[in-house]
Order: sequence, then structure tokens, then C-alpha cells
Amino acid sequence: MRGLVTLVSIVGVVVIMIGVFAILPREQRPPANPVAEIATKSAVARETTSPSTGAVQGTTPAGAVVPVSLPQLPAVNKPQLVSPISPLGLVEQYYSETQTFGAVTVAWRPGAFDPAIASSVAEMAQRGIGNVSAFLNIHDDSPLTVFLADEMFDENCRGCQGFAASDLHQIFILQDGSVAADEMQGLITHEVAHVIAGNHIGLPNSLFFAEGFATYQMDADVQAAGYVPAIQAAAWAYQAGILPTLAFLRDEATYEGRVRRRLEYDAAGSFSQFLIEKYGLEAYTELYRTRVPEQVLGVDWQQLEEQWHAYLEPLAGNIVNGVDGASWWNVAQNVAAGFGALYDAPDKVSVESYAALTAARLALYRLDLPNAIRFANESNLAPKTAT
Repeated sequence: MRGLVTLVSIVGVVVIMIGVFAILPREQRPPANPVAEIATKSAVARETTSPSTGAVQGTTPAGAVVPVSLPQLPAVNKPQLVSPISPLGLVEQYYSETQTFGAVTVAWRPGAFDPAIASSVAEMAQRGIGNVSAFLNIHDDSPLTVFLADEMFDENCRGCQGFAASDLHQIFILQDGSVAADEMQGLITHEVAHVIAGNHIGLPNSLFFAEGFATYQMDADVQAAGYVPAIQAAAWAYQAGILPTLAFLRDEATYEGRVRRRLEYDAAGSFSQFLIEKYGLEAYTELYRTRVPEQVLGVDWQQLEEQWHAYLEPLAGNIVNGVDGASWWNVAQNVAAGFGALYDAPDKVSVESYAALTAARLALYRLDLPNAIRFANESNLAPKTAT
């Protein structure tokens, strides 16, 4: 997941993913889920079929999951800034092959994908709409268009893996091979959350709330797929002493894609979760619109920061799959630096390097640090780390 808020659109990005199983060759067997047994709770229950993403509690049992082997690199396309996200006329001309399923239309560049994928993408979009709408206690059956990009987005969305234009009811999803099939639902939920929030909560005054809400909404899908959720990553950042301040997150963070700014996204997501669980959804949505906590909550930002840290404290010492916060973020920051190098000059990066960096990210998110380090080193984009 970066995001961009204007008077006409909310842009959301995440970090993450290769689309549907049918798009490109995938692993033959899904990897083990190292976070499947993490206990969760939430004071604000979701009336959906997806589990709540509340606070992670405790540690995994002894005999943690063996790190997943990733013997084959993902099949990615040549990294280059090509696929447009605006203006509307150009977008419709570029993604001109379409299929519609109820309120959801799926569009792509002619010949880029097997049309059989469209129904799966539409189903995931419908699931995301249903879950986010249920969370907000609303009903949203507005038409939505999902644009699938087979190459990186253009300069207007450098580093994006997803993008949302809430006023146009559009989301864009990168499907160039750098997104795993089991990440797809989370990415779509994140972008759908931007669209719904923009139309039912309001345009936020900064990316902090926009990305925070969308990251929180995707966390259930992220954890269900076996990836470390935002709440745990944020707690680990707090333990490691690298958690950004609220002032930085509100006023300085760039949210330029979750693959290279995960620290910002996960911190914002965990703060949104904290606010909703402590103060309730109605208070949260009002603060989302106003950014004046003294008026809405009766406390200031410093007090909220102290409460947020206390909320994260019980999770900070968790060891999951044999991984703790300091070791995870040490590797995560190297992988993020690799993606920074990639997006600074994608035309200079080989397909092999892009694939290796993608494999490193997927291993990292699955708490498989040995393979994350191995593939990051092989990419020649991330700083070298001893194995």
C-alpha cells in the first residue's frame, strides 16, 4: 500500500501482492500459516464472515512453524512505469476489456489476462465491500470498477500496488506478478475501504487517517493468509524503538506504498484500531473528519500517544514463528530499502532482481527471515545482510 487525498479522490496503497491464481504460475502448494494460532480480540465486533483483527495477545506455542521454503522466484514482468491511473478517458481506453458481475466491473488491458480471472476478482471486491460496509454499519451497493494493471503504474503512482479514487468508485490493483495470490483479498479490501470511507465518512485531513483505516480493515485478510498483521508489526516497532510519533504520522509521513513505507502504514493502522476499540466507531469517524481530539475525545494528541503505546505494550514482546520485533524490523527495513531503490529507477532493474526482491518481501511477511535475507541479498537492491 501510498495514498493521496484530494478534493476528488482518496488514493490507497498497500503493500502487497500477485493477483489471482489463474493470472501467472504460482506455487503448487500454499505455504504454512505461521500466524494462524495468534489469538485475537476486538471490543468492536465485526458483523461479517471475516474474523476480527483486534489486538494480538500472547506468544505462539513451543515448536513454531518451520520457515517456509520458496525455491522458485515469482514470475514478474519487467518493472517499468506504464499503466495509467488518470485521466478517466485514458484509463477507460487503456483498460478496455471488461466483465461485469452485479455492481462490480473488472477491467484490464486487452489480452493482458485470461478473462476467467474476472469473476474471482469481482468476488473478492464484493467480499471487501460487504465486510467494510458491515463494519461501518452501512449498506453500499454503488457500482465499483476494479482495474487490473499488468505493469507498474505510471509516474503519478510511483510505487503503488493499489490506488483508489473514491469519487469515481474506482480501484486499481497491480497484477504484474509481484503480488501473491493469497495477498489479493487484503489488497482489494484496503482499496475498497478507501472508496467507502471517502463516500461515507468523509475526506480526511491527512493520509494518516485514510491509510490507517484502510490498513486496519485489511488486517483480518492479512492474518488469515498467514502474513504478520499490522497490529503485531506496530507493536514490534514500539519494542524496537522505531515506532513513528503521531506528529510524524500526521504531518510528515509520505505513505508512498506499503512495500517501502510499511512502518508508516502499520503504525497508522494500529492507531486506528486502538482508537476504535477504546473510544468507539462514532468517535473515531468524527476524529477522522476533524483531527481535533480535544473536541471529540476530551484528550490531546500527547495523551492519545501515551494511550496508544500502552495499548501496544502487551504485544511488543510476542515471539511468533521464532521471530521477535527487533529481528523482524531489522530485515524489514532492508527489504523496504530495496523497494526504494527499485522505484527510484525501475527501468534499470532486471526481472530477476525484481523477482528476488518480491520473494524476499513475501518471506518476510510470512516470518521466514532466513529466506527473506537470502532473497534480499540475491536481489542486489537491498543492503546486504549476513545469513
